[in-house]
Amino acid sequence: MTITEIALLRLSSGITVEDATLHANLMRAKEVMQDYTGNTFHYLQQTEDPSLIYIIGEWESLDEHMNHFIPSVDNRALLELLKDQLSVEWLIHADVSHADLPLPKSAPEMDKARRGELVFSIARHMVKDEQKEEFGRTFGENKQYLQGFITEGKMGGGWRVDKEGGKEEWVLLCPYTSVQQHYDFAKTPEFEKYGLIREHIDGAEIKHAKLLDV
Repeated sequence: MTITEIALLRLSSGITVEDATLHANLMRAKEVMQDYTGNTFHYLQQTEDPSLIYIIGEWESLDEHMNHFIPSVDNRALLELLKDQLSVEWLIHADVSHADLPLPKSAPEMDKARRGELVFSIARHMVKDEQKEEFGRTFGENKQYLQGFITEGKMGGGWRVDKEGGKEEWVLLCPYTSVQQHYDFAKTPEFEKYGLIREHIDGAEIKHAKLLDV
């Protein structure tokens, strides 16, 4: 089962994305992960806190990433390379392929993302106990209202596969022209219909990020 990795990295104090050494090391890490999987990886920089960087990657399975790549010599070398520049805040995996996510795929989409004209929302929905089915049904019945508002392509998401304590989590990525465009959705009548999913969640973490050109 193809899965998507979303890892959140925090830059060390005094390190910024403009740092040439960091840039070179991130590029090296990307090359290693892409060579290992044969898939495309992306870095995104969070807009709410620019010291936070996301890795969005694709793996054949959770086993391939966690039990084969993570303990590998190549990965240990990357950790050593980056240990003074960043740390891992969290790492999750969702049962969705990049083909079903709003990530840039064509050259025009990549150019647009590189210019900062695409913003991605990254939302983690913590579903109430025993309400996965109800959440899924409500989301399915009302996602059209959010999708109809989005102008930059299709949203996409999946269920977290490496659950913590059996807690169900729905991860959703959406493309926008700006953070403000996302906020503007809350001012529409359609928001109340889509917002019915809130009856089935304990909370949500919603952030925004732009492509980091590495």
